[in-house]
Order: sequence, then structure tokens, then C-alpha cells
Amino acid sequence: MEGQPVDIGESVSLVLASQNIFGKAFYAEFFRRSPEAKAHFAGLDMERQALSLTMALPLIEQLHRHAYPAIENYLGILGHRHGHRGIPPELYPVWSEAMLASLARFHAEAWDAGLAGQWREALAGASRVMLAGYGRHGGV
Repeated sequence: MEGQPVDIGESVSLVLASQNIFGKAFYAEFFRRSPEAKAHFAGLDMERQALSLTMALPLIEQLHRHAYPAIENYLGILGHRHGHRGIPPELYPVWSEAMLASLARFHAEAWDAGLAGQWREALAGASRVMLAGYGRHGGV
């Protein structure tokens, strides 16, 4: 893969194959950018949360590439849970930018405008679905 551009599917594979849980680096970046967001994670097992976030990346990628209804429904339910926990919609752009910065750091020299664009679109799509879930799945 050296010298070849990395696409979003390969990006997910590399993250999942890493010995490090990507979510740990992400949450460090997210809380650095938005210290007030940390309050929304009080009482959560952050090791588990970091692993959950890492395991959500394939879902975000699959929603982006295939728009599977099952993934859309799952992310909508996840969005409902976020809304129920009081996570404000204004944190989603900060979350996305922290994710992009974390992915860029992870991929280092393999990070380029093409991969950044794919992830930016995928994160925007996942955010839209999750935010739509705030008002569905039983209401908030």
C-alpha cells in the first residue's frame, strides 16, 4: 500500500488492525478541543467508550459507502441515546473536527486530501443520521 492513496475502507482496516485503541487518542483530542464535553461522559467507562468509538468507524464507513438501512437505523438509535444523555447538537462539528485530526495523526504521511474528503463526507452523513435520531425512536 506504500505510495498508493488510502481510501476510507483501507483507513478503517488500518485503524482496526492497530495495536492501539484509536478511540483513546480521539477522546484526548476531543476533550482538548472541547473540555466542557467531558461532563457528558461522567460515569462512563472510558476504556469501553474508546473501544465502542473505534468499533463505530466501520459503521460510519459503511453508511457512507452503501447507506445500509440497518446501519442508518442503528446510528439513529445511537443518536437518540446521545440526545437522551443531553449531548448538544453543537458538539457534533467539534466531534467531527477532532475525529479528522485524530485520523490525520493516525495515518501520518498516508493522510491526503482525498482521504480527508471521504472521511469528512462520512462523518457529516453519520452526524445527520444521529441528529435525526434525537427526535425519533421514542422522542427526546
